[in-house]
Amino acid sequence: MNKIYKRLIIIALIGIFAGASLDSFAGNKDRSGQAGSQHLLIDPYARTNGWGTAGVAEIRGLEAIFSNVAGLSFVKKTEFGFTRTQYLVGSGAGIGINSFSIGQHLSRKAKDGSRKDYGVLGLSVFTMGFGDIQITSVNQPEGGMGNFSPNLMYIGLSYAKSFNKFIHGGATVKLINESISDASATGFAIDAGIQYLAGPYENFKIGITMKNIGLPMSYKGDGLSVRGVVNTTDHELTMEQRSAEYEMPSLLTLGASYDFLIWTGEYKEMDKQDRKDEGLTRDDAEHRITVAASFTANSFSSDLFSLGIEYGFSRYFMVRAGYNIENGMWNPNTSTSWYSGPSAGVSLGIPLVKKSKGNTRLLLDYAYRFTNRWKGNHYIGIKVEL
Repeated sequence: MNKIYKRLIIIALIGIFAGASLDSFAGNKDRSGQAGSQHLLIDPYARTNGWGTAGVAEIRGLEAIFSNVAGLSFVKKTEFGFTRTQYLVGSGAGIGINSFSIGQHLSRKAKDGSRKDYGVLGLSVFTMGFGDIQITSVNQPEGGMGNFSPNLMYIGLSYAKSFNKFIHGGATVKLINESISDASATGFAIDAGIQYLAGPYENFKIGITMKNIGLPMSYKGDGLSVRGVVNTTDHELTMEQRSAEYEMPSLLTLGASYDFLIWTGEYKEMDKQDRKDEGLTRDDAEHRITVAASFTANSFSSDLFSLGIEYGFSRYFMVRAGYNIENGMWNPNTSTSWYSGPSAGVSLGIPLVKKSKGNTRLLLDYAYRFTNRWKGNHYIGIKVEL
């Protein structure tokens, strides 16, 4: 019965994947440029940027808050991390992104000695700064009136849970704010995702996530006010102009991945059934090669295909690369998507305690993601797993 249940889930997920792909393949050119809050599409994590959006089925831990929040359910105790992004380094604009996240596994010890699992709670903060920009006007186009500093940010509250060893799900509620000194816009958006694991070592995975589902936003503030004289009178009043509303950049991403595992030492001599009986997973293999692919259906821009590969040496070293393709166009110079083209990254895991005492480690991550203009983005991240 369990096998039938799992097969039905796989068939349903593949059906959703194929249906969404066929319906969305042509992209949404008629709606391009109509969405706002584009910073919601920027992945702030170094580890996931190494292979673009290809890891939507593979990602687990704190970085899953952006790619597929279902992967947050794999946090065993506590994880917290910080990532600094140099955005479009060749533009000279000095754009920087800071991201801080924390994930905490919730559990309680039952009377029989077992632990009751209540899932994982996560908190993430994203801020994007543009430095100081000169204030100009029609009468003073050269500036000289001071500076202003735009700020884009959102705060996300996430929850994820493992329903069983095969199915994991999660959701995030985001509070979004975009502001300058005299105008701002505030809104809410929701992300939701599912991951399904199968295979003898949980090495086959399917992931689905919907992102940035929310109501339209609009700007308000003194920056939209003007002084004017009422018709047929001499009275001067302050009048506020109404800002047009804009939609959230919603999207749907579907992906799959597979781990090729190479066993060494005592595990090499064991057959597959013995390893399964021991409860071994891909984390116990000394060498791992993961291939991944995903399809992203964007509501307000062209659709993207992503391919990725990652090599992992135990839990200590990982190197990855990816390539994003817009609607079958392999040449990034002819695409309209910002991130089409290659990406690469590396992670170093440093154990903080002996293996017999736990899996506490420090992770150092770096990634570089090519962009169509201005020499790409650099990502540097640090994370602690307790």
